[in-house]
Amino acid sequence: MTPLALGAFALTAVSSYAALSSLFWANQKRLIFGRTSNIRVLKAGPLAGQHAVTPLWLTVAPGVQLEGWVARPQHGGAGKTLLYFGGRNEHVGWAAGMSSYIGPWSVYAFNYRGFGASGGKPSELHAKADALKILDEIRRLEGEGARAPAVMGRSLGTAMAISVASQRDISQLVLLSPFDSVRSLVRQRIPLNSMCWLLHQNFDCTGDARQVKAETLILLASKDQRVPHKNSFLLASSLRNLQHLGTVAGTNHKSLPRLAQTQARIAAWLNETAPH
Repeated sequence: MTPLALGAFALTAVSSYAALSSLFWANQKRLIFGRTSNIRVLKAGPLAGQHAVTPLWLTVAPGVQLEGWVARPQHGGAGKTLLYFGGRNEHVGWAAGMSSYIGPWSVYAFNYRGFGASGGKPSELHAKADALKILDEIRRLEGEGARAPAVMGRSLGTAMAISVASQRDISQLVLLSPFDSVRSLVRQRIPLNSMCWLLHQNFDCTGDARQVKAETLILLASKDQRVPHKNSFLLASSLRNLQHLGTVAGTNHKSLPRLAQTQARIAAWLNETAPH
């Protein structure tokens, strides 16, 4: 290759990197959060038909409402509540179905900004701030004297669950495919690994994890190509009250939360360790 051709090649490479970097900087909120598609199905559990599902709306900013649902026991509950935070691309409309496994609990879930019918645009700052507002709204709806809610997150949602647990009183914490930080995940992906310095949506979960006091359950997919187990182990090492870390056979990143075996293990742990 002649010096002229080499120079042209270098200039093209630099230009391409600059263009890709600009796209990454401008679109990383959407790249990280993704876009919701169809609501995935959770097969009904052994307690199906014992809860009533009600739609909810929560105003989190002027002109911005979050779409949510609550599944409440039809014949009186035990005063126990579970709040679920979804992962990337996830419409949480399916989450109310977890009530058919968990028993006489109320199960809440809200879509992030820009997901489903929720208004606004997603970002780390907004998602974490909204998560606190959601938890506070649940405490209001459940009434004074209600037990502290349990909180559950999957994948990206574990960042919101851990953030809430580090700042509010919660009873239990369930994490599915948790990770230490988005930066750590990006470093493992070519060609995005060269753009770590551009990240402004960091989701550094380890710092928040060190502040969590609640008893914690972690479940991992047996085969996970989105969140490597080593990243989950790094996060787990920061938790001061980790009670159990296990894998669910025959699952991958997407199937983990909607397998009956996963839901049964979550329900058993929540009911066994719930404060009385």
